[in-house]
Amino acid sequence: MAPGNKKLLEGRYWNNNGKGIAIIASITEGIDWSAYIGADNGQDELACLELTKESGDKLSEPDARHFFPGIELPYRR
Repeated sequence: MAPGNKKLLEGRYWNNNGKGIAIIASITEGIDWSAYIGADNGQDELACLELTKESGDKLSEPDARHFFPGIELPYRR
C-alpha cells in the first residue's frame, strides 16, 4: 500500500442483545492511525462497521493500542 492511502481494520464486533458494537482502526499508511467505537441496531455487522467509520467515537491511545497492538505508526491526535 502506498504512503497516504487509507485502510480500515476491524478490531472487534459484538452483538449483545440485538445491539451491534464495533471497534475499527483507520490507518493512513506510513503516516498515522486512530481507532473508533460505535454501535447500531445489530442488524448487520458490515453496516455497524460502516457507521463506526463514519460517526464512531475516537478511542484513547491506550485503549486503541489494546485492540490493535501490532500497529507501529503514531496515534493520530
